[in-house]
Parts: sequence; structure tokens; C-alpha cells
Amino acid sequence: MNDINSNKNKYSSNEDTLIEDEDLGNESLLKPYDPNKIKIDHQNINLGSIIDNLIHDEIDLNPDFQREGDLWSDSKKSQLIESILLGLPLPSFYFSEDENSKVWQVVDGLQRLSTFKSFIVDKKLKLQGFEFLKGYDNKSYDDLSREDVRKISAFKVNVYIIDKQTPKNVKFLIFKKVNTAGLILTSQEMRHALNQGMPTKFLKKLADLEDFKKATDYKIPSKRQEDRDFTNRFVAFYLLNGNIEKYEGTLDEFLNNGMGKIADLTSEEILNLEENFKSAMKLSYNIFGNDAFRKRFYPEDPRKPITKALFDTISVNFAWLTESERKELLLRKNIIKAKLINSFRGDELFFRSISTGTATPSSVKIRFAKIKLIIQNTLKQ
Repeated sequence: MNDINSNKNKYSSNEDTLIEDEDLGNESLLKPYDPNKIKIDHQNINLGSIIDNLIHDEIDLNPDFQREGDLWSDSKKSQLIESILLGLPLPSFYFSEDENSKVWQVVDGLQRLSTFKSFIVDKKLKLQGFEFLKGYDNKSYDDLSREDVRKISAFKVNVYIIDKQTPKNVKFLIFKKVNTAGLILTSQEMRHALNQGMPTKFLKKLADLEDFKKATDYKIPSKRQEDRDFTNRFVAFYLLNGNIEKYEGTLDEFLNNGMGKIADLTSEEILNLEENFKSAMKLSYNIFGNDAFRKRFYPEDPRKPITKALFDTISVNFAWLTESERKELLLRKNIIKAKLINSFRGDELFFRSISTGTATPSSVKIRFAKIKLIIQNTLKQ
């Protein structure tokens, strides 16, 4: 019982922490990839070529799947332009080829690219605060001398382009390795970058549902794709169709594959998935109220943050029920709430599975089996 006793007071309320920090445990790739399929093209090109791509919308700066673009202050943007005029080298740019078009998706360099678009393409930025060069304050791109314009266009940059044939899970790992500090992509933002189209739209649709927002007490932010990380988890585990033994880890790879599977579903399967998600969210709220997906050791305890490991196992188990089973479970809501509280307090293996190493296959299987057993025993009473 040591783990339970040491963690039950970790959070006293949800005022400061809306979502509990997750200890996923050690994760590694399950299988090696054929190096012949990992193709990254390196080019040393003129900045003018990048600008031309921006002008013709051949570089996707869409913040729907990236971290937000154009976040730098005008002063910081100006410093970048000054660096180019001084001939100082810039960090490399990384792009990924889109599978369905010739558009490049930004892996690393979004803020720099947004600066080029603001200053050179849209011509909105007025320079300010140069540290070395004089006479540039309040100048726009059109105010630059012909010499400066040519200097910018001829400036050499290193570009790495990840070939579209590279496996998605490898692309995901490359995203994580090369993404620079400061404005780092979240795992869900990376998944959205690699699964444009139906998968991204469907996860957003689920995240925008009132039933989801109500079940999570409107506490899951949409910023940085946090809400879509939750719906991605639901979809990935739901598509196991009750066979949780198929989960082998790692969580990132599992969620990547789960998101990719959305594109292969029929319209009927998509509709059923959405309806079962709605039903699971409604049942979660109707049973637990604004305490859904949160640890509770005693009825009188202050409310804890939302736990992702509880969200995936409760919501998916609820979604796998028949409509008649959901109705029967709702009639016994006080019983299932009491059983769950007792399990938080008395089942150390279950508590560990939702608290530490939550992404390991053993933890996933333990918590899914436990919630399934609680539901079955409740329905028998």
C-alpha cells in the first residue's frame, strides 16, 4: 500500500493543475526500421528559393497542426533579418514532404519562416532594434536597398527534406529529435503534422463535442492539441475492439498508428465510433459528474486533476458496452462509484497502473481489466 499512501495527497485540488502529470515509464521502439526506407535529402539553397515557396503556398505554416506560428516579437524578428544582412549562419530548416501534395510541412524553423513571410511576403514587419547595423529602424522590405534585397535572396540556408516514403513512426521520431528548444512541438502536434486530412478533422470533431467538454468539466485546453490528445487516445484504444492484449507499446507509436487507422474506416464505422464516444462521455458525466476521470480516495476529498490513464480506460470500456448495459450501469451509479473509490484505496496494482509507468503494456492491461471487472460486477448487483 506504500504507493497509494504516498500519492493520494499528491494533489489537493484542481485549481493549479487541470491534468495530472503522466509518468509513462520507459518507452523504446518496438522494432527496427529498414534504413533504406529512411530518406532525408540535404540541400544548401538560396533563401530566395524558400521565399518563392512561401509566396506560392508550397510551405504549410498552418498552426492547426503546428505549434502556433508568428509568435516572435517584432524585435526578435528584426534580429533575424539583421543576422542575415550580416551574413551570420542560421540553424538548419527541416521539412517533411506531404504524402498527398507537393507542399512541405514544417518540422523545425516555423518562427523563422513566419518572420520571412511577415517581412518579405506580406510586408507587414517594420524593422526595429538592430544591434550592429544603423539606419534600419522602421524600414519595411520595400524600403531596403537593392544590395540588401539581393543579399537576403542569395543568403545560403541548409535545408533537410524528409521523403514522403519514410515510415510515419520514423518521421515522428525525427520530429522529436530535431525540433529545437523554446517552442517545441507536442507529440499530438507531431501526429497532426503526419496525418493531415480525415484523421485530424475527426479528432477535432470529437474534441469539439459538447459531451466531451462537459464530461471533462471544460478543463481540457485546445491549445497545443491537448484536447485532441485525449480523443486520439480514445480512438486508438477503442479500435482494439476489446482485445487489449494487442497493445504492445510504445504509447507514441500506438497513438500514431491509431490516428492513421481513422483514414481506413468506412463512413459507417466513423459514425458508430462517434456515437459510442458520445455515449461514453454522457455516461461518464451522468455517473461521476464533474469528478469524471479523476482519482478519489474518499467521498469527502477535494477534487483531483484529470488523469489521462483513467480517461482512456473508463471512456473506452463505457464505449464498448451495449446501450442496454449503459442504462443498467447508470441505475447503479452509486455502486460503481463506491467500487472505484475502494479500488483506488485498496488495489495497489490498479493504482500503479494509473499512476506510474502508465504506458507500459502491463499497466494498460491491468487498468483496462480492472475497470472491465468493476463494470461487470456492478451490472450483476
